[in-house]
Amino acid sequence: MTLRRYAAVMLLVISLLAPITTFGRSTTPKTVNKPSIAKAQPPQQPVQQPSPTPDPNDPIVRIKDEGMNRSQVMNTLSYLSDVIGPRLTGSPNMKRANEWTRDQMTKWGLENAHLEAWGPFGRGWELKDFSAEVISPQVIPLIAYPKAWSPGVTIKSAEVVYVDAKDEKDLERFKGKLKGKIVLTGPIREVKARFEAPGRRMTEKEGPRRGRAAHPRRGVAHSRVTAKATAADAATVAADAIAQRRL
Repeated sequence: MTLRRYAAVMLLVISLLAPITTFGRSTTPKTVNKPSIAKAQPPQQPVQQPSPTPDPNDPIVRIKDEGMNRSQVMNTLSYLSDVIGPRLTGSPNMKRANEWTRDQMTKWGLENAHLEAWGPFGRGWELKDFSAEVISPQVIPLIAYPKAWSPGVTIKSAEVVYVDAKDEKDLERFKGKLKGKIVLTGPIREVKARFEAPGRRMTEKEGPRRGRAAHPRRGVAHSRVTAKATAADAATVAADAIAQRRL
């Protein structure tokens, strides 16, 4: 009987403690591990510093402005090459080119632009008129040019001789055989067929962009002229020399 009462008391105690334990477990907060999702942030753009305003009185800025916006390089090159043409030393065209260059420097504002004598050199030479053609066995226009300082002659027709002498000793084999004859000295050139234009315009990758022109180094002289100039005129000449070097 005592054993039964003891067992009943134990069961009663257990039944009273069970709800409290369950309640305590149910009220305990549970930690749930969830996967974290990181939101991609846009890349931060570097803060661009405002570029300083160029000083209009800076010689480098003035040289670049003259070279990029008022360059006379192509006009000068075109006049000397296309209008005046070949300028053999001592020729009238050489004198004409020198005088034109002097006058242009004066026009640009340079002072005391003048020509200076040098020499002695010798005789000048100028081509007045020349034409040649093959007349036998058929008429063929001949593309030729007289050798500089050749004397002027008038030959209606004569035998043609090709002289391929390499030096004075090699020329001995033609001694006494060239009088009254037309002498050809240039080698025969191979003229290949062209299927593409000989000139083309550079792309932006091949040629430097105008806006990315490098600053010229200070204290470097690119040319020397026998004339005095103001600062603005000297900047123009220097800019033209720099642009011509890039071309």
